[in-house]
Amino acid sequence: MFAKKVEKEEKRLLRDVIRMMWEFWTSPTGAFILAVSAMGLGYYQFYVSRPILRYDIKTVKLISSSNTNDYQVMVGDERFDNLYLTKVYLFNQGKEALAGEDVSRIGKDPIRIVVPKEVGMKHYNIDNEETTKAITAEILPRVEALILNFDFLNPEYQYVVNILHTNQSDDITIKGSALNVNEIKRSISGGELKKWLIWGLGIFYVLLIIRYVIKKLH
Repeated sequence: MFAKKVEKEEKRLLRDVIRMMWEFWTSPTGAFILAVSAMGLGYYQFYVSRPILRYDIKTVKLISSSNTNDYQVMVGDERFDNLYLTKVYLFNQGKEALAGEDVSRIGKDPIRIVVPKEVGMKHYNIDNEETTKAITAEILPRVEALILNFDFLNPEYQYVVNILHTNQSDDITIKGSALNVNEIKRSISGGELKKWLIWGLGIFYVLLIIRYVIKKLH
């Protein structure tokens, strides 16, 4: 008898919670949340429907004079006791391709790797193993910059440049602009961004629902 009573109470509580959740989503607060979510989704779809250029930088130390080394590193005919390799990745996280002809011209704001003089750049080249095979690319050296020319940078394509230099630095960046591209920022992966967005909104919605249900129960 007691078990049936408990079961009945649990079913009643479940019905009450479901009813209150329905009331929440049909209330002005719930409608507001749904509207904001729809606007956010619409903005996200608009945002990714164009080229979105991002870059990433990875540096490794090839040789250090602080260590006892059984090897040498030569660049051309010159030997180096301290040398770093920095890989610079440029990629398109948007949904639209970027044509090279739509990039700002040299003398204005071309897409370029900025390499400060104090970095001590000794050599550079396109990494043919990591650069997307379909890209036709070339590097044009300028003062403290390497201009990146390409035919197309389609979604998910990447353009990778190797730079050998003598001094550690966090000041190597990519700058430039193009049609529908006002700025090139350091990357956050699309999957990471979506994950944090979904988790953040999910926790926010759950907290609002719990607050609403608690108020109704009291």
